[in-house]
Amino acid sequence: MDPQIFEIKYECQHKSCYVNCREGIISIEEDLFKELSAAFPEEGIFRSPRGACRMGFSQPFKVVRLQRLGEGPIEEAPSALDPSDNPLLILVDEHKAINRSLEKVEEHIKKRDLDALWVSTKELENDLVLHSGIKEEEVLFTMSKGLLPFGETLVDIIKEEHREIISLLHNFREALEINELNDGIIDSVIVSLRGHIRKEDQEFFEIVDKCLNDEIRLKITLAMREVERKFVREEAGVRKANPKRVAIQAQYDEQVSVVREAGCDTCCSH
Repeated sequence: MDPQIFEIKYECQHKSCYVNCREGIISIEEDLFKELSAAFPEEGIFRSPRGACRMGFSQPFKVVRLQRLGEGPIEEAPSALDPSDNPLLILVDEHKAINRSLEKVEEHIKKRDLDALWVSTKELENDLVLHSGIKEEEVLFTMSKGLLPFGETLVDIIKEEHREIISLLHNFREALEINELNDGIIDSVIVSLRGHIRKEDQEFFEIVDKCLNDEIRLKITLAMREVERKFVREEAGVRKANPKRVAIQAQYDEQVSVVREAGCDTCCSH
């Protein structure tokens, strides 16, 4: 009697898998599968057979789907989670709203309307604090910690981009307090934020989604809804000149003027 062959779709349970073998399909004999499964007390976990892991070591594999060879291609079990409860889809929709906010900022830049920019950039800042700083960093990153195939590396990159964008936006708003519209800074905000959104939508979220099951996805969504319920948006208020910043800027402008005049005198003396 020919040995029974199992075809198994698996997920590698090693938390630091760097070589793109986190999931896959293998075919092994039934007796070997039973032997490999005996290495772990948990049901559905088995030791990877020789040569299955590209790192060269035996790893714990989790059975996603198992069927006998010849019963047809293994297909992923459909998700029972409603798309409206998928946290990654929620974040993608919020990215669309942030892009619309950027378009509003661009309209105000074209009109050189500092008061309108004061309000629209504050609205954008509120969106980024809630979306990036709280929903992504405090909820998504925290609750998916240890599940991502590249450990904390990708998360650290995303966090650093968040810090850079918020810092640029803060600097732009400070300039508005002294009646300056700094095109260079706001252009950097817009370009950086749009590039960041594309990276998350097309690359980062796809990696994260593969590492989550429906149970974790729903927990993340519920936590995100709770922090949104508690979040208090800051009002922009009326744009007023900051006396201290105005004085500092005036002193700086005066120093620059003196340096320029000194340079001109030196040039003219030759």
